Amino acid sequence: MTGLFFGSFNPIHKGHLQIARYLSEQGLVDRVVFVVSPQNPFKKGQSLLDAEKRIEIAAQAVAGDERMEVSDMELTMPRPSYTIDTLNRFSRLYPEEHFALIMGEDNLKNFPMWKGYDIIRRNYSVFVYPRHASFRQEINDPNIHLINAPLFPVSSTEIREKVRCGEDIAPFVPAEVHDLILNYYQS
Repeated sequence: MTGLFFGSFNPIHKGHLQIARYLSEQGLVDRVVFVVSPQNPFKKGQSLLDAEKRIEIAAQAVAGDERMEVSDMELTMPRPSYTIDTLNRFSRLYPEEHFALIMGEDNLKNFPMWKGYDIIRRNYSVFVYPRHASFRQEINDPNIHLINAPLFPVSSTEIREKVRCGEDIAPFVPAEVHDLILNYYQS
């Protein structure tokens, strides 16, 4: 099974990679594809680094780990991009593959409002990782699985703020992309 991890990855950080590793090490997925989204329909007006640069950073961050790759598929699709449309495209292109959706618990509350929600929850496994230690939600859907992935102390938003304030981001981003992130987010 391939886990599709959707997000702006603005920028990708060690927490994202931790979640991908956790899912593969637990045998929940064989690989994780980071699907870089041009714009989240629920986050209109969000300031994003150019998608090509976010893809470049993400690709360098996962290079060398055969369990992970980066996809630019949503950049070729109509905007805003909707997860169901991307899932359908992946399924058409790779009919022999079974896909799962990876999302943060913060997205779970809006999940019923997503385009194609019923189709997603019926046809795809959904792995939900915690964003806060206090997260404990009762799920009564056999395709939605809360995973006990490790928490990460900083978000992409906080990393961008640290860059803006000249603070050290080394503990939070892969060493391979540290300088690239500083270069792109300081300009």
